[in-house]
Amino acid sequence: MINIVAKITPKPELFDDCKGRLQSILTATRAESGCIRFELYSNAEQHCLFLVEQFASQEALDSHYQQPYVTAVFAFYESALAVPVEVNYLQAVT
Repeated sequence: MINIVAKITPKPELFDDCKGRLQSILTATRAESGCIRFELYSNAEQHCLFLVEQFASQEALDSHYQQPYVTAVFAFYESALAVPVEVNYLQAVT
């Protein structure tokens, strides 16, 4: 199981555009084989977006990253982000 929280900090003037692009991939991503959870959140100040993701395997995550709708978002990130995406891989604490 792969658990990820990705913090996305777009440039302020591109926040709404970034949010819209991420919202547009939610349904397709959730339909991917191996996707267990894919949710989008923002912080109270509306400065950052957070993707909470769970994939069944590394192969499922790799396949997700190769989807055309995901590569389009990654291409947008190249000019839209204030700082690089912060990706946190998480493990359950038992």
